Amino acid sequence: MTVPYAAGAEFDSESGAAFSADKEKGPEVVRTDDSAEPSSPLKGFRKALLVSLLCAAQFFDIFTASAAIAALPTIGDQLHFSSGVLPWVLTAYTLTFGAFQVPAGRLSDIYHPKPVFCIGFFSVGVFSILCAVSVDPIMLLVFRALCGLSAAMTVPSAISILVQSFPDPKEQSDVLGTFGAFGAIGNCAGLVISGILSARASWRWVFYLIAICVIPFSIASVFLLPKTTQQLSDRKRSLDLPGISILTAALILFVYAISDGNTAGWGSPQIITTLVFSVVLFVAFFIVERYVKDPALPSSTWSNKNFAPMFFYSWSVYWFFLTIESQLVQIFQDLWHWSPLGAAIHAIPIGVAGGTAAYLTGVYGHLIPKRILLVSGQVFMIVGAVLFALAKDPSNYWPYIFPGMIVGMIGLSAAYVGSNVTTMAGARKGEEGVVGAVLYTSYQMGSTIGIAVAAAVTLGVNNKQPLDALSQYQGYAASFWSLAAMHGIMIVITLLFVRD
Repeated sequence: MTVPYAAGAEFDSESGAAFSADKEKGPEVVRTDDSAEPSSPLKGFRKALLVSLLCAAQFFDIFTASAAIAALPTIGDQLHFSSGVLPWVLTAYTLTFGAFQVPAGRLSDIYHPKPVFCIGFFSVGVFSILCAVSVDPIMLLVFRALCGLSAAMTVPSAISILVQSFPDPKEQSDVLGTFGAFGAIGNCAGLVISGILSARASWRWVFYLIAICVIPFSIASVFLLPKTTQQLSDRKRSLDLPGISILTAALILFVYAISDGNTAGWGSPQIITTLVFSVVLFVAFFIVERYVKDPALPSSTWSNKNFAPMFFYSWSVYWFFLTIESQLVQIFQDLWHWSPLGAAIHAIPIGVAGGTAAYLTGVYGHLIPKRILLVSGQVFMIVGAVLFALAKDPSNYWPYIFPGMIVGMIGLSAAYVGSNVTTMAGARKGEEGVVGAVLYTSYQMGSTIGIAVAAAVTLGVNNKQPLDALSQYQGYAASFWSLAAMHGIMIVITLLFVRD
């Protein structure tokens, strides 16, 4: 007896095997190790253990990215970075972290998310040690890039494990909310702990601490995560090296151009050439995917329910997050002359509000229609951006900045959980890894574009202003107004194209 199973496949209810209904490709049998129980609901201690391990990776992925922000001045002084190269301590990580999401997601779908996750998580710890012992700029940048690549392996694999382990929409919303909450907490903790260690010990201990925490967690994940799903097929699935290579090159060129545009000048030949090449490679990628046997991003994925509008909607999440964080830290230190540690402490509400709101949204978000959740997230982020724009001086921290952080992070949490749940709900069986990878690539693209846009607007306005703090705040205010406008566009996209 057969019952519907997935797109292009049927499920034999007696044997428990899925087989392809595509006669041209031949039967494709997928058998699952019973002990893995990928679709069985996990309860109690097993659920807490699984979620804790996966959330730990999310925590340290974001911790690693934000920790370098507070350590940047001392890193530059001790390793003799030039001012133009120093920002690449941050960019080297985010560039590879964003560019290798899709290859990592493809690996998770072809083989199994567990080994991809474990190898990536362990490698984050190893490369963090090598970052800590770096003796010159090139060495640090290389290992930061490898650290970002390793972290990229943990995200789509973790989401794939969560989605497969918790098929119930309510539970899935809960665990995805918790996953997001740990990212927000990791961001805040990275800023504060890095500031303390850099001031009281050494920037090297920032990376040693990451390794000390990550390596034991990664070893535990080998033994405690669900066992590997075994897939037996008469049609060998390939990694699509041509497609992945072209996409990775396109993403690297795009991120490089956006990251370096404000420094080198948007009209400079190197930026224009890099952007043109990235667009050409993106087009080439989609052409190649139409002809390869096993595409890294099947064209059918774009027909998944809500996948296309959510790809663009998801830009807004980290666009808001990284923009407000980078802009507020600059305001606190450069305009209001607070110490790095003082600036980090005043940014704590971002992490606390974000973590709490993400968890609560995950628990109760399933009760809210998806479009309402997505639109309300954008509305709250608009309110936060407007409050930041209205602040003028340190006396406005409590009446404007503080509530702006709270309201904005509530909105970000709603948008994050809503985009995760809405996108993953439309993912076909066997595509969870690559869909999760594209989703997080979208987040990273948004963060890169957002930081570049905010910096360009701020510099463009402030170059025409006097150098006093009150006048210079006008540039930051303009960047916050541009942020609010972006969220308005996302509301239109949601109302027109997202289906409940």
